[in-house]
Amino acid sequence: MSSLPELLNNTIQHFLTDVEHLFGNHSISLIVYGSAATEEYVPKKSDVNILVVLDDIGIQNLQPVQQKIAGWIKQGVHPLFLTESYIERSLDSFPIEFLNMKLKYHVLKGKDVLESLEIAKQDLRLQCERELKGKLLHLRQRFVLTRGNKNDLTLLIKESVGAFTAIFRALLFLKGQNIPVAKQDVIRQTSKDFDMDENLFSKLFAIRQGTLKSTQAELGTLVDSYIRQIDALSRFVDEMQF
Repeated sequence: MSSLPELLNNTIQHFLTDVEHLFGNHSISLIVYGSAATEEYVPKKSDVNILVVLDDIGIQNLQPVQQKIAGWIKQGVHPLFLTESYIERSLDSFPIEFLNMKLKYHVLKGKDVLESLEIAKQDLRLQCERELKGKLLHLRQRFVLTRGNKNDLTLLIKESVGAFTAIFRALLFLKGQNIPVAKQDVIRQTSKDFDMDENLFSKLFAIRQGTLKSTQAELGTLVDSYIRQIDALSRFVDEMQF
């Protein structure tokens, strides 16, 4: 764990001690993934996502975790408990999630269960299509329900935009592109490869991060353009073939 920030190391060490106490030899591997495994990690702001791979006995005995979970979450630690067999059987169902894990992770202890995972492009394309179309329906419905209210439009952007980064990485993978680590670089590359409005998405992410303030009219125009862009992107992905 020497490559992780010292504050993060301390947080993780407490978590590792708890997992060792709770599961002993029934834990196969512990892996930190996402922003906490990159230079984008921001102490006390970024979530510390940790994949905890257990054997069949361990996964059937999660009740003791109930006594620890509140303390972990207070420290920003969000564990995901899986087994190796579940991962192997779920690659076709959750290729976006496992691809994003593979792109940014650090093995804390035990076996590297992510290294050999093979993501099938057909499965990935299908999930990208499904996610984009589902989010498009959600965006349109939420847009109507805001009734043009500034606070509600801002909340819509903040609650929806972040999820697209994971999908954008998957789309770049489908294109055979090198996938950047920084979110802004992911947006830039995806915009270039999929004929999207980079300036629009940069503004949306800036609003999400609280670094850009906009008027009610500007927000309405941004969200309207946002919906049009996702609609066009979903149509493009729908026609991709492998």
